[in-house]
Amino acid sequence: MTPRATGNKPAAGTPATAPSVTAPSVNTLGTAAPTGVPATAGRASRVPRSTPQRVRLLALFFVVTVVLAAVASWVRVDRAGDEADALHDRHLPAVVALEQVAEALTEADRAAARALVSGSFPLTGPGTDYQEAVKIAGQALADARERLGESRSALPQLRAVDGLIIEYTGLVGVAQSGGEGPLAVAGIVYASDLLHAENTGILARLGELRDTELAAMRDGRDGFWTSSTATVPFWLCAGAAFVVIVVSMVYLRRRFRRHLNPPLLIALVALCVLVAWDGVNASRTQDRVNEAAGEGATRVTALWQARTDVHRVVGAESLALVTRGLGQDHRAEADKALHELGTAGVALPPTAGAGTDVGRDIAAMRDTVATLRARGFGPAPDDDADRTPQDPETVSLLLGNDATALTGLAVRADTALTSAAADVRQDTERKLAEAGSDQGLGTAVPLLAVLMVGAGAWGYWRRFDEYRSGG
Repeated sequence: MTPRATGNKPAAGTPATAPSVTAPSVNTLGTAAPTGVPATAGRASRVPRSTPQRVRLLALFFVVTVVLAAVASWVRVDRAGDEADALHDRHLPAVVALEQVAEALTEADRAAARALVSGSFPLTGPGTDYQEAVKIAGQALADARERLGESRSALPQLRAVDGLIIEYTGLVGVAQSGGEGPLAVAGIVYASDLLHAENTGILARLGELRDTELAAMRDGRDGFWTSSTATVPFWLCAGAAFVVIVVSMVYLRRRFRRHLNPPLLIALVALCVLVAWDGVNASRTQDRVNEAAGEGATRVTALWQARTDVHRVVGAESLALVTRGLGQDHRAEADKALHELGTAGVALPPTAGAGTDVGRDIAAMRDTVATLRARGFGPAPDDDADRTPQDPETVSLLLGNDATALTGLAVRADTALTSAAADVRQDTERKLAEAGSDQGLGTAVPLLAVLMVGAGAWGYWRRFDEYRSGG
C-alpha cells in the first residue's frame, strides 16, 4: 500500500516553483551587504573622513593662512615705507624750498629798501645783500622745481614765478638807473608791490604751491597704508593661522596620543614673533608720520614764515620812510607782519640761539616801530631832489645794529628763527626716516614665512608618516 503524501501536489501542467533565494545587496563601497539587509541602508550612510585626509586638510589651511599673513605684512610695510619716503624726500623738502624762496625774496626787498634809506643806492645799487638774497632764491626755486617735477599742476605756477622774479629783478635794475631821484624810489616800490600783491604776487603764488604740498603731506599722513586700518588684513590672516595651528596641535595630540608637536610649536612661536614685530612697526610708522606730517610740518612752515615776516617789517618801514607815506600804505604791511609774528608765538621756541629770546626781540621790534612812527616821515622833498631821509637819528633807529634799532632786532630774531627752523626740520626728517624704516621686516617676513611653512610641513608629515606605518 502506497503511503499518502503530506503536501499538496501541484496541478497537472503547472511547473514546480524553485526555492526562493535572496540576492545579496551591494553597498556603495562595492562590498556585499549581509543577506536580508536592504541595499538602501548602505547608500544612506556616510563614510567618515579618514585621518590622512584631516591631516592633509589642516596642512593646506596652515600653509595658505601663513602665506597670506606674510604677504599682507610685507605689502603693508613696503607701501607704508613708500609713503614715508615720499614725505621725506619730496613733500617736506619742497615745502622748505618754497618757503626759502619767499624768505630770500623778502630779504632782497628789505635790502633794496634799506639801501634807499641809507643813501648808498645811487653808488652801489641794492647792494651785495640784495644780490646774495636773489641768488639764494634762484637756487631754492631750482630745488623746489626738482622736488615738484612729478606734479604737472605745479609746473604752470613755477613758470609764472620764474617770470615774475625776472620782472622783479628788472624793476630793481631800472631803479638803479634812477640814481637818487623819484625813479629809483618808484622802481623799488613797484618791485615790492609785485612781490607782495595779494592774489597775483610772487609770494602769493609761492604760498599756493606750499599749501598744495602741505595738503599732500596731510593726505600721506591720513592715507590707508600709514593708518591702523592697513594692519587689518594681516591680523585676520595671522589670526586664522593661529587658530589652524592650535586646532592642529589639539587634534594630533588626541589622535596620536602625543603631548606636543615640536615643529608646529616652532611655527606658532615664529607666528607670534611676526605678529609682535609687525605690530610694533605699524604703531611706530603711524606715530612718526602723524608727528612729522602734522605738528612737525606746521612748525617748520611757521618758523620760515616768521623769518619772512621779520624781513617784511623792516622792508615795509623803510619803504614808508623813503616814500614819505605816499602811494601804497607800506606800514599796513608792517602791522600785518607784526600781527602774524604775534599770533605765531605758539610755534616759536621760547629761547633759541645764544641766549636770544625771540618773543622779547619781536616785542622790542613792535616798540621800535611805534617810536619810528611817532617821529613822522619828515618834510617831503621836491620832485627831483634826493629822497634819502635826512634825519640821522631816524635812520639809525631804523638801520642800526644795536639792541634798540629795528634792523638789529630783526637780525637777532632772524638768526634765532633760522637755528630753530633747522632744528625742527632735522627732527621732522628724522621722524620721517624712522617711519620709512621697515625695522628689518623686509628681510624677516620671508624668512619667518619659510620657517613657519617648513616647520609646520615637517610636523604634519611626521604624523602622516606615523599613520601610514601603523601608528
